[in-house]
Parts: sequence; structure tokens; C-alpha cells
Amino acid sequence: MLAELFIALIVSQTTPQNAAAPSPAPATRVLQVATLERIPYSWKRPDGTWTGPAIELWQKVAKETGFRYELKECTWDEMNSQMGAGLIDIGATGIQITALQDETIDFTVPFDAGGYSLVTHSHGVTLPRAVLERVMTYEVLIWLGFMLIATAIAGSIIRVVERLEHSSQFTERGSFVNSLWWAVSTLSTVGYGDFVPRTALGKFVGTVWIFVSIVLVAIFSATIVATLTVGQLTPYFKSIKDMKANLVGIIDRPSSRFVAAKLGVLPHIFATPEAAFTALDRREIDGFLHPTNELRSLLRIRDDPNLCLLPTEAVRGFVALGISEKLDLATVRQLNTAIIKMIESPEWVDIARAMDSPNSAKDFQ
Repeated sequence: MLAELFIALIVSQTTPQNAAAPSPAPATRVLQVATLERIPYSWKRPDGTWTGPAIELWQKVAKETGFRYELKECTWDEMNSQMGAGLIDIGATGIQITALQDETIDFTVPFDAGGYSLVTHSHGVTLPRAVLERVMTYEVLIWLGFMLIATAIAGSIIRVVERLEHSSQFTERGSFVNSLWWAVSTLSTVGYGDFVPRTALGKFVGTVWIFVSIVLVAIFSATIVATLTVGQLTPYFKSIKDMKANLVGIIDRPSSRFVAAKLGVLPHIFATPEAAFTALDRREIDGFLHPTNELRSLLRIRDDPNLCLLPTEAVRGFVALGISEKLDLATVRQLNTAIIKMIESPEWVDIARAMDSPNSAKDFQ
């Protein structure tokens, strides 16, 4: 008995106290993995096999961890409900991370950034009403008001300066109108010549006003041009807040409904993106709210010059693979570690480029 205790003591002293614990073995059971058509993250090739950045990511992770799995196709509702019930372990596609989704499923670490954006049409952007709506911005109105005030001041000064020697035009009845007319015609660089200063001081005031007018007209013109250019990018919505006063469509997804409710929008619901784009073309809706990266890919595929994406996202967010809440913690840790290693590798740069490529569906053929 003493010999056995002595041997145990020697072994305990020679074993390193800080030895790393062995990493957990890969899951012994076969993981159930589901995917669906969701460009630019996952899509089916003509031969029936699946590809896309999310699929490539999962395949690399499974190889790295040694996970065995079965891949099957399903609808979004089936994936969501079966992951919640634990019948599906992994959702191998791009899934928006939202508070609503978090109530039923978990997520891996994000592998892409992307929230929700709005696409709208540019039909009628050059109609008079549309142009006026875009020109009458706060900046334009401020400069317009400043020009009117400056014109009134210039007219008043020339009237005071010229009233003694030029009484026939600047001191008699209606002289204030004449002085304003002179200031306006000088500002516009038209210069009809019907009213002109004749005194030396009046000519000096006119010279100063000419140079001031050149600057004012240049700034005012540049402001209008810039406003119209931005208007071409956002023809029907000046900001995301304007969606509340317009007809907006979404796809029938819980996450899309959640985002619309968060933004205070009462949307039109469509079954597919194609149905939403058709309604947009027919003017049944004025905008289509959808995940940003999916919208960009769909717009590239459609290649319609009459459609444009608002430059600012309605909601910022991230995209990840979905995982069942019933998946064991050791497997989840292995999965996240492998994903982090993958998205930090140079290999991921080429795979992720497909999410921004105009021909993303061809990059993995």
C-alpha cells in the first residue's frame, strides 16, 4: 500500500501542472445541416450541388474540425422551426442576427457585415414636381434667402448713393423698385443697362456688388447641382424616415417584419424578391426593404438602371451561420474557433469576394 502511494506521489510531481487539456473530440454523431437559396451566401448549381460563401465556409469548418454532417435543402420557415426544435443543428447560409431570431435560434460568430437597406426606382426623377421637391432643400433655401437679403442691401445702398445726382431713377416714386431691379440684373450678370450708377461712389458700389454676385451665384449654382445629383441617387426618399409616408414592401420573413416594425413602417408583404421588384416596377410600392448584401446581388443580377439603392442603411447588422440552441457547448466552441480561423485566413478573402462580385453566382461554378 505504501509503495502504491509512493508511486502515485512521484507521478504527480513529474506531471506538468500547467499542461493543456486535450481539445474536445469532434462530435461523434452526424450533424444535420440545412441550407437554402439565398444569394449572395448560398445557391444551387445546375448539377444540383450547393455553393456560395456560406457553403464554402461551412465545408472548410467541417474539414478543420472533423465534423460529419448531412446537408439538405429546406425553406426558411422549415429551417427556422427545425433549428428551434433541435432537428437541424446548423443553418449553412447567411442569417441576419436580430433580436427576434435570437428568441428561437443561436448564431455563430459573424462572418459578414450587412443590415437592411432600401431600394427604390428613379422613374420620373426629371419631372417638374420631382425636381422641385429635390431642389427645395434646407441648404438651397438658406442660400436663396441670403442672396435675397444681399440683393436688397445692394439695392438700398445704390439708391442712397445715387439719389442726389441720379434723382430721375433712384429718388422719385418707384425708385426702390428700380434699385432692386438694378441689383437683381447685376446679380444675374444680365445687366440690361436701363439703370446704371453715374457717380464715382455709385460705380464703386456697383463694382463691389459685381464681384460679390459672382461668388454668390457660383455657390448657389453649385448647391443646386449637388442637390440634384444626390436626388438622382435617392429619387423618392430623402432619408430613411421618409419610408413612413410611402409604400414599402418586404419579403415574408420574421426578421424583415421585425425590422419594418422597428422602423415604424407598415409594409406590403411579398412572397419572393421577384414579386417585390415587380410591384416596384408597377408603382404599387415606392421602395423595397431587404437585407443589404442580398439587395446588392439582386440588383446586379437584374441590371436595371431605373433601380437604385439608398446610400445609407436603414438598420446596421451582421450575418452569421445559424445554430440550434440544443447543440452542445463543446461543439459550438469548436465551430466558432474554426470560423474565426477561417475568416482571418487569406483564403477567405477570395471566398468573400463572391459576396461583392457582380457575377457572384459564376465564381463558384
